[in-house]
Amino acid sequence: MRAGFEYYRAFPENIKQNIESSKIKLAMPVLALGGECSFGTAALDSMRLLATDVRGGIVPDSGHWIPEEQPQYVVDQLFKFFDNRTN
Repeated sequence: MRAGFEYYRAFPENIKQNIESSKIKLAMPVLALGGECSFGTAALDSMRLLATDVRGGIVPDSGHWIPEEQPQYVVDQLFKFFDNRTN
């Protein structure tokens, strides 16, 4: 329990670190996926604030546990993302 609570106790420090880290956008490509029945475009929208090259979208028929709920979709998206990097 103590270790689990420490995750939440660290929030104020995490916020400070994230603000400092987000001053410079990531230059590398980022893949951001959100579940249709969960976060939707939140991951994509959030990452656009932190990186210059963000790709991704909504995973259909998925909630919070995307890899477990739509494994083939995730694999397909990863192949597309990494194939695009080698060209």
